[in-house]
Amino acid sequence: MGLIGVRGRILTLDPEKPFFKDGLVIFDQDGYILDVTDLESGKKYSPEIIVGSEKSIVIPGLVNTHNHIPMYLFRGIGLNLTGLEWLKKIWSMEACLKPWHIYWGALAGIAELLMTGTTLFGDMYFYEEEVARASRDAGIRASLSLGVIELFEGPPKHTIEESISFAENMSRGELVRGMIGVHALYSVTGDSVRKAAEASVEKSLRIHMHFAESMDEVRRVRDMYGSTPTEAAESLGLLRASPLLAHAVYIGDNDLELLAKRKPYISYCPSSIMAWGSGVARVLEMVERGIEVTMGTDGPLTSGWMDILLEMRIAIAVQSSKYSRPYALDPLDLLRSSILGGAKALGWSDVGMLRKGYRADLVVLEPSIPTDLDDPSSVAGAIVWLGGFSVREVFVNGRHVVSGGMVRSIDLGRVYNELLRARSDILSRCG
Repeated sequence: MGLIGVRGRILTLDPEKPFFKDGLVIFDQDGYILDVTDLESGKKYSPEIIVGSEKSIVIPGLVNTHNHIPMYLFRGIGLNLTGLEWLKKIWSMEACLKPWHIYWGALAGIAELLMTGTTLFGDMYFYEEEVARASRDAGIRASLSLGVIELFEGPPKHTIEESISFAENMSRGELVRGMIGVHALYSVTGDSVRKAAEASVEKSLRIHMHFAESMDEVRRVRDMYGSTPTEAAESLGLLRASPLLAHAVYIGDNDLELLAKRKPYISYCPSSIMAWGSGVARVLEMVERGIEVTMGTDGPLTSGWMDILLEMRIAIAVQSSKYSRPYALDPLDLLRSSILGGAKALGWSDVGMLRKGYRADLVVLEPSIPTDLDDPSSVAGAIVWLGGFSVREVFVNGRHVVSGGMVRSIDLGRVYNELLRARSDILSRCG
């Protein structure tokens, strides 16, 4: 196959060439972008295939920074529980997990990620080698972390040394890379947190962990360390490692200033937290202090969907309500921090932008009604409000993985059959 061209109104997120009203993204079989240009200039490449039209909207692939994708297996379970009680219920079921369960649960979740435009996701779970296999088979980019839980019974046990080793072994993959997984400050020992922080700095491996997610966590951390989660993270050396912190809901004024000083990455997952009846993260104040806030859905069980554009829409609404400020989060800024910032948070420097030399990870959306939007800000607003159901084509590393809105890289019928078989096996033994 020769060169491929993707046509449409192109929002590149490249500050040098931010937008083309009718342009082409040209990329090769190796999955690298050769050029992003206007339609007439792009014709010189004579692409063998052109996807999209002047009505399409083309953006870099979306990034979901916090997930537990195999939990597709547990959708609908424990919905009347919250906080630690919910965790205990799920952990008791996770004790029954087998590697083959993980593979099929991950594939089902990955299919939904791809069909709603996500081309890179961050995951923390058990048996992550199976999530890596599923990611490669489906053709999605992933940054995976082996979750470490030491202080509770139930879930599969991995040591911090195993998580560090996993991250090292995955660190240079073309599609899959590794991170260090620390479940949370209250579920691992302080010694393990220190080891993770030291390894993160020494080996240039990002840490992925839950942080200040619930009042249960705040109380437990206070009992363990005599401080807030933010203060404990600082004393353990965690914040010096530029970690990816999921949620960061319960943050006081002093905590906020400490986070602004250390500049960790935050994964904001509003729908999951709201479903639990928890508080609202101080995202607008974080953004105003220069903290990089990315977007995640959390796992398929807690959020109910993998649509990161829908999550952005919710984020804008929630933050606008919290601060009594219309559009408290600007859609274009949110897209930029979610995609570009998300890629950096997950350890990728050559994705997140449509620019020559970057990886060909891109999404084509088709508006359901005619639109004449022709500037970056208005197009960004339309993208967030269109949502993932408007995604029609998705390319990852130059591979055409979604066509006509349906995933084409895996046999979806078989995936769902195997998912049901795995779920039945788990519920029959541990339900």
